[in-house]
Amino acid sequence: MRVKFKGLRLLLPLILSLALSWGSINHQPHQTVEGSPLVFARSSYEILPLALMGSAYPYDEQVGVTFTQDFSVLAFNVTAVQFTDSSGVGTGYLVNGLTNLGYWYQVGLSYNWPLASGGVNHGFNMNYEVFDRNDKSIDPANGGGLQSFNGPVNAGDEVLLRLSFSLGYVVMHAMDWQTEAVSSQSYTAFGSIFIGLRSSLAQSGFFTGLMTEQYHRTQYYDARLPVTYNETGTSLASVWMWMDEWNTDTGQSVFRDNTTSPIQLNNSVANYLSSNGTAEVANARGLVTGLTPIAFPTLNTGPPTTGHPGHQVSVPIAIRAPEAAVVRFPNLSITTGFGKYNFSLETPFTFNGGTVDYNVTVDVPVNTGLGNYNLTIDVLSWQYLDNQAHEWIPLRSVSLNETLVLTNNPIPSTNPPSNPPSSGQGPSALTNKTMRSPISLLGMIGSIIIPLVAGYVALVLLAVVLLVSQNRKRLTNDPNPSLRFCHSCGAELGLGAGICPACGLSTDTTTS
Repeated sequence: MRVKFKGLRLLLPLILSLALSWGSINHQPHQTVEGSPLVFARSSYEILPLALMGSAYPYDEQVGVTFTQDFSVLAFNVTAVQFTDSSGVGTGYLVNGLTNLGYWYQVGLSYNWPLASGGVNHGFNMNYEVFDRNDKSIDPANGGGLQSFNGPVNAGDEVLLRLSFSLGYVVMHAMDWQTEAVSSQSYTAFGSIFIGLRSSLAQSGFFTGLMTEQYHRTQYYDARLPVTYNETGTSLASVWMWMDEWNTDTGQSVFRDNTTSPIQLNNSVANYLSSNGTAEVANARGLVTGLTPIAFPTLNTGPPTTGHPGHQVSVPIAIRAPEAAVVRFPNLSITTGFGKYNFSLETPFTFNGGTVDYNVTVDVPVNTGLGNYNLTIDVLSWQYLDNQAHEWIPLRSVSLNETLVLTNNPIPSTNPPSNPPSSGQGPSALTNKTMRSPISLLGMIGSIIIPLVAGYVALVLLAVVLLVSQNRKRLTNDPNPSLRFCHSCGAELGLGAGICPACGLSTDTTTS
């Protein structure tokens, strides 16, 4: 498992001096450069001794990160990815530890790892190797350890790769969490801790970190399948990110890229590096390699927008991407002649490629004068969702200028939504007032008002009929009584009287 760095100490200052002014990424794509590669030289992960020259697969491509913090234990879960190139050669996924005494320990999971003479070691195996401070491989003695598991390792399984100090030894251990297959080796511990590097990518050619490696018959510029390394202990603070490819027979570099300083990591977003057909992302939880490079969206402004004092104004930001994308804007501000507006728009915005407007609304004060206003749109933080790594990638901040025209033209009956929609097209706006056409009014009169009036009239007529009927019944059942007179003296008698009050005689006979 030899990884040698001839001339790296002299080469590294040159690399740093060639860093581009853009950001912290050093790019030298598609070049053939004399000397040793950016980070690593030749590996020897195989059972047979490594052929010194004329390897069947001379082009070595490596993608990884160098840690800046120290570890007493390095433990990462890695995906068992079953990937080969057109030659049938697979990939190695490696955890590397540099001790405080300068010894380098490696443990990894490989698939179809190549033999220098041609052919491959089929299936998944554990790789291991130890180097002394003089760059000499001391375990195994003939270089490059490859050891089988005591059970099956299947594609897609999660495999633990672990380097740890125990009873005077460094244990190089691999275990399949699904099948519980194990492979392990140990070697005398030279040192007591795995050290991080804060000022360089490597120390005497060695480093503490992660590396994905694959050999090829010819120069290789394609991506692999994504593989994920997840840390199982302390979160990662910062890393150097790098990738390179070189010819192990001639020492000539094909390409090399790296960050020119350590990249600070966190859990919410991932840092991105791509070069020559491959890409990687790193965050505080670990690393993803084997990604297909992507074309990130870009931002621009459109034609002048119009608005009215005392109302909301929708300010469009044109997003352009060659394919479907998801973005969000955690930190955005709009500065105008009548105020400054700050936004934290974390809701993902999804669109299907091409150019689409992302609308941000501002409230224009009612006393703002009419005329043209310059809007400075500062996109201080916006992010892209990488669907391969399932990570948010921070994009470069952008400053845009837009013109706002405030007029006193008739104010439209709709107001833009206060929050942008979650897709490229916004919902239909609702009006503030409801207007009815004459036809709809007549329909309402015919269907509601007329039946209501007719019902009231019917109730009134029914009440009149009942009243008349009741009066007639009363007159019929209770007529006035006939007048009665005394038959003796003719005096008028009261109702029911039996004796005449005038003459005192009996009232048996009445006259009407």
